[in-house]
Amino acid sequence: MKLDDGKLRDRLAAEYVLGTMPARARRRFAALLRERPALRRAVTDWEARLLPLADPLPAIEPPARVWTAIESRVRGARPARAGWWQSLAFWRFSSFAAAALALTLAVFVSLPGPEQPEALSGRMVVVMNDIQTRQPAMTATWEPDRDGGRIVRLRVMGHAEMAPGTAWEMWMLPEDNGKPVSLGLITTHETQTMVVPASMARRLDRAAGLAMSVEPAGGSPTGLPTGPVLYAGKCIKT
Repeated sequence: MKLDDGKLRDRLAAEYVLGTMPARARRRFAALLRERPALRRAVTDWEARLLPLADPLPAIEPPARVWTAIESRVRGARPARAGWWQSLAFWRFSSFAAAALALTLAVFVSLPGPEQPEALSGRMVVVMNDIQTRQPAMTATWEPDRDGGRIVRLRVMGHAEMAPGTAWEMWMLPEDNGKPVSLGLITTHETQTMVVPASMARRLDRAAGLAMSVEPAGGSPTGLPTGPVLYAGKCIKT
């Protein structure tokens, strides 16, 4: 790595703090931190900018239709064509993640010239919250508005485990509240990629959000989510 270039050093420090750096490059970068004070200072600067944005944000009230669906479910009635991603948990938790991410991106946009990490511009970013803990559990990024398919880069945070006999399936939540569309199965590896074909690329660029559900081994047998949703979040374009 040619880290004498201040712009390159600052850009890499930003990717390291955000967690968007690939696993192999991240390990090399962490090793370099021990012997390069200038690199450590760049990382410290980015942590000082971004960590305050992780403070809890005010709760966002869910749409009225969410309460109606909950009341219907309690009474034993099935909500009429209400998407599972319209649940109270999804919108409350994903709204928190989206708001925090939006604040982070606002910092990027407002930074002057050399301090703005060029490698992060022109991307779709999804911060997927753990539905139970409300904490960010997975991120997804890709480059939209391009010809051909999409390479979606995923990062699983922490040490997630997959129960025997089950699979993790990723779902695209269409912008028109249509039925979820499967993007395929993923693993628990910290960093991984998914290839989305060109035929689905434009729909993915316009998606409202992404979610991940637990399915039987091999994936959902119905083409729609059948198990619990673990992670979900809204799409934000940088």
